[in-house]
Amino acid sequence: MRVLLVHLTQEAFVAPTVQSIAVALPEYTLSAEESEARLRQIFSEQGEAPELVAQIVANSGIRNRYLSRPPSYYLSERTLTGRNQTYGEVAGKIGTEAARKALDEAGVRPDEVDLIIDTSCTGVMIPALDVYVANELGFRSDVRRLPLTEAGCAAGATSMAFASEYLRSRPEATVLLLSVELPSLTLQLDDATRANVISAAIFGDGAAAVVMSNAPPRAPTFEYLAHRATLFPNTQEIMGFDLRTEGFKIILSKRIPLLVKRELRGEVDSFLEAQGLGLKEIDFFVLHPGGTKVLDNLRDVLELEEERVEPARETLAEYGNLSSASVHFVAKEILRRGDVEPGRFGLVVAMGPGFTLELALVRGVR
Repeated sequence: MRVLLVHLTQEAFVAPTVQSIAVALPEYTLSAEESEARLRQIFSEQGEAPELVAQIVANSGIRNRYLSRPPSYYLSERTLTGRNQTYGEVAGKIGTEAARKALDEAGVRPDEVDLIIDTSCTGVMIPALDVYVANELGFRSDVRRLPLTEAGCAAGATSMAFASEYLRSRPEATVLLLSVELPSLTLQLDDATRANVISAAIFGDGAAAVVMSNAPPRAPTFEYLAHRATLFPNTQEIMGFDLRTEGFKIILSKRIPLLVKRELRGEVDSFLEAQGLGLKEIDFFVLHPGGTKVLDNLRDVLELEEERVEPARETLAEYGNLSSASVHFVAKEILRRGDVEPGRFGLVVAMGPGFTLELALVRGVR
């Protein structure tokens, strides 16, 4: 009866569908072993214990990450001006690559895109990245553009919600989502705080592009049913960036795990109940891999079997935390594994500055 309620309530709505997900990565890589060696040297000079740095890297659960520039670049280029210039160059390149691949896989021409939503929080481009991608790929001059530049790790999920609402009001439209994050460029060499060391150990660079529309999909995928965003009051100081002369200073509070443990389950249960569902009726989980402990907390609070968290863990291990792009990387991995069956429900969970929780109910389709 509860599942029937979802079907009945959704009949009155168009269910936007993910048509394709494509990713693009910069050319440089950094293994866990090399990461430990370099970070140990950098932060030991700032007074951090070498064994602590090694422990943070070992506990990160990351085998490999991608970087915008070779590791030596980050020692020689310390200015915000220089790094932001690199941000523009690399973001434009891999963002365009991901967008082109996603459109090709969906069978959509660039001039058929009606709205592009681009997300990033690790650099500044004015005009925004969407302008460069639109010009490079040949979008129409009347394409709508919505850059989300300060929503952090939650922005990938936020963009899906906005795309879904747009498509419900414009059933014939096509939306391109583009998430490009280059957090390696925010590394602060003279900051030995625990937050900066953790940030340097877990974040990686990459881009993801998603095409959404109401057209029948070409391959097994999922449709977007419902969304809820929650902004927790008086939590703006626990996650984000402090923009300083020397660049982006990461803010990561110890309160985050406690907040997740205290609030997440109630928010998820309330959201699903509003859709006529319970957690036991959710078959797959698109979890933002903020870090190993974040995934552990999500698993434990939601009482999930480890296999439900595995796609997010594998994404974290291979790419690191890609901020707003991560949720799309995880969704692509879940689809690659064939874990999305027609009619089965999935839950998207992402968290970001604010402190914000983004939840979405999706359902497998062919």
